[in-house]
Amino acid sequence: MARILYSDVVTLTEEVTQIAYREGSMEINRYVNIIYGYRVNIDGCWRIVSSNDRNRDVLEKLKERISVTPSNECGELAEAELYKGKVDIGKDHIDVDEIVKMVYDLCSEAKGYNITKCEQIVTLRTIHRSIERSNDDVAHELKRIAEVEIGLLGRSSYSLTSFSSNYKAMIIWNPKDVIKSIDLAFKEAVNKMSHMYMLKPLRPYLYGRTIVVLDYIASAALFHEISHLLDSTYGYGAKIVGYKLCSEEVEVYDEPHNIESPSIRFFDDEGVTVKKRSLIENGVVQDLHHTRSTAKTSGSEPGSAYGLFHSPVPFHTTLVVKSGDWKYDEILGDTKKGFYINGVVVASLEEGFIKLVPEYGYTIQDGELKEAVKIREVKIPLSGLRNINAISKNTNIRMSYEKMWLVSEVAPMIRLEAYVQ
Repeated sequence: MARILYSDVVTLTEEVTQIAYREGSMEINRYVNIIYGYRVNIDGCWRIVSSNDRNRDVLEKLKERISVTPSNECGELAEAELYKGKVDIGKDHIDVDEIVKMVYDLCSEAKGYNITKCEQIVTLRTIHRSIERSNDDVAHELKRIAEVEIGLLGRSSYSLTSFSSNYKAMIIWNPKDVIKSIDLAFKEAVNKMSHMYMLKPLRPYLYGRTIVVLDYIASAALFHEISHLLDSTYGYGAKIVGYKLCSEEVEVYDEPHNIESPSIRFFDDEGVTVKKRSLIENGVVQDLHHTRSTAKTSGSEPGSAYGLFHSPVPFHTTLVVKSGDWKYDEILGDTKKGFYINGVVVASLEEGFIKLVPEYGYTIQDGELKEAVKIREVKIPLSGLRNINAISKNTNIRMSYEKMWLVSEVAPMIRLEAYVQ
């Protein structure tokens, strides 16, 4: 006989204000989107319906349709501490007029940097996430996030076209910090552009295996891809626990309560109370990201679930790579020959290696940055992660979207071997 293991009613509301400046045109748009859903887990299998129509009859009809689907055996759900209560993250009272003026003034200023096109988008999101269970317990989260996207198109003195972009996201703890973040994102994008103007093609004789120093963002992107290996639904997930993946100095954990991160949360999309999860210790994989289904199978704990309106999948919230004891100058000074990698355009997990496409790079000679070069790709074999031999004291945060979910990584600079071309 089929057993109902869990059921709830979920509501996701997004109130969005977007300010955009594109080639002299200013746009201010606002919208509200509400999705209502019903979820039931029968014998470990999810049945989920959702609609943005609050009409109860609509949802009841959808529930009737899924109730007649064939029943399967999908296993059990792990026991879990389910969150109960309300959490309020961030503050309101953003001055939209101030943002409009800031965006306009910065793009006007951009003309002085040989920038021919300037586009800025500031998105203010108020997100209500509510999970109401069959026993009337409710987990409710209200989160206020600001996102800043900047794209610059410029022309060098050699009439070569260059592109620079930047993305930042933050919890609105202090509305004034949003203005500071817009200014910082713009300055960083302009600084990138100045480097782009100097880039030279990488000489073919420099292709191949070499030493690379990854800046904070490139390092964070690398560990984002490593996090995919730690997904319990990944093909090799269960086999990797206990495996020495990195050098002994590497420690990695998921910290969902990181107050500096825009991906902070106190319960996951299954309503499970989240907590710090140690993933890699002394270079050895200790645990994986888990939902209630995968945790039951592996004997671990849930708390990594994403997905209100589809079967939950596991991933990190804020992945933290523990800092080391090297200073920036020490890492460079100790590197006789190699490349310094600045930022990442694209990162991907391939069969046996991780590929990074840098924004730009520098050659390193005798401990100093020399020539700015355009590097097409950096390939890091998974076996090469054991050769990480320098980790910086300082860290920085990177934000990105994994599918539809905003996630973050906090990482130091690192040095290791890779293949460059």
